[in-house]
Amino acid sequence: MKIKKISHLSAIGFSVCIFATSTTSIFVNTSVVQAQKTAKFPQIATVTGITNGDISCYVDLIDSKRKKYQGLYASYDICEKEKTFLNKKVRLFYGLEKVNDCQSAEPCGKSKTVTSIKSMQIVR
Repeated sequence: MKIKKISHLSAIGFSVCIFATSTTSIFVNTSVVQAQKTAKFPQIATVTGITNGDISCYVDLIDSKRKKYQGLYASYDICEKEKTFLNKKVRLFYGLEKVNDCQSAEPCGKSKTVTSIKSMQIVR
């Protein structure tokens, strides 16, 4: 089977490579997209707020350059550890997560995939 690179697309900082085979199947290199999505979020920052919301836990951060990040999606278990992380410098680990994409917390059958903080580790 021959694989031929058809094109390389780049939009808003995300690059996607599309390949086609002789059977016209299309493959997208999602690992590149995932790595670039998390690159816009800080790897180390100070936690300035943690809020337990309807569809997710939300975290506010400030990085070493004083740039603020507000309302980043986070796993619910991070909200449970608010006293541990609040006002602490942390290392952040991200991943993709599906969340409800409705106007309220009630299920509507729609979801979206977002970059979410999966875990945090206090930096000493």
